[in-house]
Amino acid sequence: MEYFKAELAKQINMSEEEWSYIASKFTPRSAKKGEIIHHAGEIFSQVWYIQSGVARSYFIDNRGKDVTWQLYFRDESPHKLNLFMDDSVSYYEQSGSMLSFEILEDAQFYVISLSDLEQIYDIDKKWQQLGRIMVHDIWYASTYKRVLSLMGERVQERYERLLNEHPSIFEKVKAYHVASYLGIAPQTLSKLRKNESR
Repeated sequence: MEYFKAELAKQINMSEEEWSYIASKFTPRSAKKGEIIHHAGEIFSQVWYIQSGVARSYFIDNRGKDVTWQLYFRDESPHKLNLFMDDSVSYYEQSGSMLSFEILEDAQFYVISLSDLEQIYDIDKKWQQLGRIMVHDIWYASTYKRVLSLMGERVQERYERLLNEHPSIFEKVKAYHVASYLGIAPQTLSKLRKNESR
């Protein structure tokens, strides 16, 4: 968890004792390719921090089509959204999640329950501040931009935004999942990549 520790240290000052307590709340978990670790309709009550591997969240639209909502893998993305598998809306509303979570490549995670996360927030104001940073900067801002991108940007713009945020994405994720994430057909993505390489 050294990478995670370093990321936290960028946001707040913490002692080794504090870090040991935080780390103790996370449970190591492994998952195999093809495994569904959460099904739509169930309450999502944990946060999964990805250590290695690839995963995605997806939903089935009103035409029965499988649509990738988010891709999860380790890279140098500035907003870090893709490091955390989470559906806290489901937890806080105590309603079934609209998303399923699938493992695309054997993966290792550190998992914490949202109830334990809330207990950490209660320890000290700095943890509450960290929680606000995570909610706004990581989840809300990134989701806000993603929705507006899907609704308002042309395909080329969405593709360029993705490459800007995740330059190594095609080294991590299969093209058909990237196409689904962008809301386009695999053939369209293939054309975009060919045009870019010219």
